[in-house]
Amino acid sequence: MNGRNSRRGLLGVLAAVLLAVTAPLAACGSSNDSGSGPQSIRFVWWGNQDRANATNKAIALFEQRNPNIHVQTEFSGYAAYVQKLTTEIAGGAAPDLIQLDRATFGEYEQKHVLSDLTQYQNQLRTNSIPDNLLSGGRADGGLYAVPGGQTAQMVAYDPALFARAGVTVPGNGWTWQQFTTDMAKVGAVTGEPGTTDFGWAVDWFDSWLHQRGKALYTSDGKLGFAQADLEQFWNLTGSLRQNKGVSAPQATTKMDGSIQNSAMVTKQAASEFNYDSNLTSYISSYGSPVAAAPLPSDGTSTKDSGMAALPPVYYAVPKMSAHRDAAVKLLDFLVNDPDAGKLLGTTRGLPPNSDVRKSVCGNAAAGDKTVCDYEQSVAARLGPSQSWVWPAGSSEIKTDFQQVYDNVIFGKSSVADAARQVISDAQQSLGSS
Repeated sequence: MNGRNSRRGLLGVLAAVLLAVTAPLAACGSSNDSGSGPQSIRFVWWGNQDRANATNKAIALFEQRNPNIHVQTEFSGYAAYVQKLTTEIAGGAAPDLIQLDRATFGEYEQKHVLSDLTQYQNQLRTNSIPDNLLSGGRADGGLYAVPGGQTAQMVAYDPALFARAGVTVPGNGWTWQQFTTDMAKVGAVTGEPGTTDFGWAVDWFDSWLHQRGKALYTSDGKLGFAQADLEQFWNLTGSLRQNKGVSAPQATTKMDGSIQNSAMVTKQAASEFNYDSNLTSYISSYGSPVAAAPLPSDGTSTKDSGMAALPPVYYAVPKMSAHRDAAVKLLDFLVNDPDAGKLLGTTRGLPPNSDVRKSVCGNAAAGDKTVCDYEQSVAARLGPSQSWVWPAGSSEIKTDFQQVYDNVIFGKSSVADAARQVISDAQQSLGSS
């Protein structure tokens, strides 16, 4: 969950750029000059420093075991990452192994710039990856991406601030009424808003829709909600904002899903909606203990929890890579090697390989243990991931959603007008993708 950018300045141009490079890629065929001699490949991802530290340690082990393969690594924040990757693909200089999310995977796969990994079934082991995770990388009869982990939605919170306000997390999680009451209480007693304003991110609107039997998108890539749904969601966050239940607009507008721009980490709220793949970063960055709780929900079953077992990121190999064999070898190492799993821990959520996951969680300590314990505590509430797929055009919608909400929280637009604009822009984005 990342990215707050200009509509046409970054993700708004993604579909057009990818369309422009589709034709040249069609001529790429399946040639691959990886060979067995010395090679240098590029692996790029976005994330926080703890993810980078763990990944670089895993890469060092890979290079030690594969002395003929040198791996150049790059990481950055989400917005800068997507902008640079889009430019590199347009210029024919894509990295060899890339990290994607649901929004960018939908764009890249549907523009045919990713390698079909089924041709590497002898080199890439997927039998120990749960199908509900692996299915997210499948399309048109092929496998175009492999999950880098498993994550679930959560509320990260400061137990000390909650205790000071006399607020405890109910055993089965909050109902929405309990949650709104408790967040306002935290704000009133501590002077720090109970939670960050979750209205800025389309991810949490998607969760809210799932709790009501709907979804952000239909199975055929259309909008799955109406204007009235978004108005109800934003009126909910608006009521919390009025009594200091959520962060102030000046803090919310800086949010982009990253830890460095988190209003909770910068001490402007006592809790925050995010994915548990970021929990280790909260723990290392916040400066005092952080715990995790399930999203508030008025239901008791997986179908209305608003939570699912999702890949936090995918790994994919661009078609234009000249070293696809080596890139696939690195991909297989990252998701399947037990020693790599130990080094990576839960920096991308639970390991995708079930055997590696069992080992990592069985020996987990500190932040990794917190992630494993949380996932175990909510396992029965995690729904399937099939209805959480985002189509081409969703990157634009994600960006627009954030920008329109800025107009709402700063009083530049009514909720009704803003919701109407989101619907209009979203239909345009999906129709032009």
